[in-house]
Amino acid sequence: MKKIQELVDWIDDELEGAKCYAEKYVYKKAKGSQWAGTFHQMAEDELRHAEAIHQLAVEEIEQLNTVFKAPEEMQAKWDESHKAYVEKAAWIRQMLAM
Repeated sequence: MKKIQELVDWIDDELEGAKCYAEKYVYKKAKGSQWAGTFHQMAEDELRHAEAIHQLAVEEIEQLNTVFKAPEEMQAKWDESHKAYVEKAAWIRQMLAM
């Protein structure tokens, strides 16, 4: 399950990048800076990366579930990571909608 943890960490890294760019977007937009659009696009790119990696993780887990049932603890960790992903991505999208 080390592979799944690597994917979760990778998703987190992409979301952190998206959050950073989204915060810069909001700041630059508030100042009327021409850079706001650039940061918006960069945040969108990072979100797309996170979404792609998340989909990869879902597929990996589904594939593993055909071979064996994951222990409850492992499934709980994934469920927690998935919930955090959904919440963080939604928050970032809210910032980008400003």
